[in-house]
Amino acid sequence: MLTVVRHILYLALAFLLQTTWVHHLELHGVQPDLILLVLVFVAVASGHTQATLLGFCVGFLQDTSSPEDLGLNALAKSLVGFGVGVSRTGIRADTVQVQILLICTAVLLHDLVYCIGYSGLFWLHFGIGRALYTGLVGAVLISAAQARQRYLTI
Repeated sequence: MLTVVRHILYLALAFLLQTTWVHHLELHGVQPDLILLVLVFVAVASGHTQATLLGFCVGFLQDTSSPEDLGLNALAKSLVGFGVGVSRTGIRADTVQVQILLICTAVLLHDLVYCIGYSGLFWLHFGIGRALYTGLVGAVLISAAQARQRYLTI
């Protein structure tokens, strides 16, 4: 029960940072997706059921800011939560490289689902850029968390 509350708080913090602060990190029109980054970690840690439900909730919360695409973020984030949660049993995500690859793949899948109505060029330009940028931010956060864990165990 406490794990679910912790994951909800992580997603709420990511939502708050995504809507207020991340636009300062924009490079050539591309921003990292902190919400999706946290959702991938929730899916790896807790599985597909919790990640799908939390992905739908946070995606629907994101959709309230743009009602013309209502439900699209909820669909994309719940599919990514389900996909990563199901694949966590077949993937050993202990190394940083595998975790970054998992993050980049999740962002590409999310953007593919989200950009179905747009052209493929839009997906290639923004999808790959967002995947690499979010993977880079994820690598920094993973390294910081591992250094913190090593420091606390000594």
